[in-house]
Amino acid sequence: MNTYPQIKPIADIGLLIEFGQTIDVSIHAQILAMDQAMQDAPILGVIEMIPSYVSLYVGYDPLIIIYEDLVLNLKTLILETQKNQIKIQREEKHWCIPVCYETKFSPDLEELADKLDLSTDAIITSHSSAIYTVYMYGFAPGYAYLGGVPSKIQIPRKSIPIMGVRPQSVMIAAQQSLITTVTMPSGWWVIGRSGINPLNKSLEQPFMFGVGDTIKFEPIKECDFVRFEQG
Repeated sequence: MNTYPQIKPIADIGLLIEFGQTIDVSIHAQILAMDQAMQDAPILGVIEMIPSYVSLYVGYDPLIIIYEDLVLNLKTLILETQKNQIKIQREEKHWCIPVCYETKFSPDLEELADKLDLSTDAIITSHSSAIYTVYMYGFAPGYAYLGGVPSKIQIPRKSIPIMGVRPQSVMIAAQQSLITTVTMPSGWWVIGRSGINPLNKSLEQPFMFGVGDTIKFEPIKECDFVRFEQG
């Protein structure tokens, strides 16, 4: 039986602290608490921390701290974090994101409805009724991976990715949802388009969402979507 957290080396410049194996808000809370603890008590030689679904990546300079010493420091900090039940100090935000689910913007919705044996309206209602958590960033700039897709509309990725998926496409795959920020290939199911691109490269902080934030999607009509596009 696996016992968590587990610490594993990544080459000679990083390591992973794994907290579990499933997408779960309680596991993610432990990751964010550890990330917070490392910010509050910096370890000399640590360069960066990157939270994900089930782990925290810790990058370090091996000329300043060796792996074995870093592990000892982290194990101590893990115990302190668990004992003191450290609370996240950053203010987590809740976002309401407008999405147009109409046919023009949802090329996969009808096929998805057929595969799930649901109406398109049922999928839209289910997707837009859920509260999603921002678990991590990855794959492409501004790609915030959201957990919380209702079980009845969960479906594996497509067997063959589609090229040229447009920015602001709202997609789902298994437990995850995502808003694309750039044109990219994807095997996820496109069920709508957001009125907002969460990536703004002109800002000092270009990513709209913070890890740990929550999101709810608000269905809008095409005419309202056009107004969003026009600014």
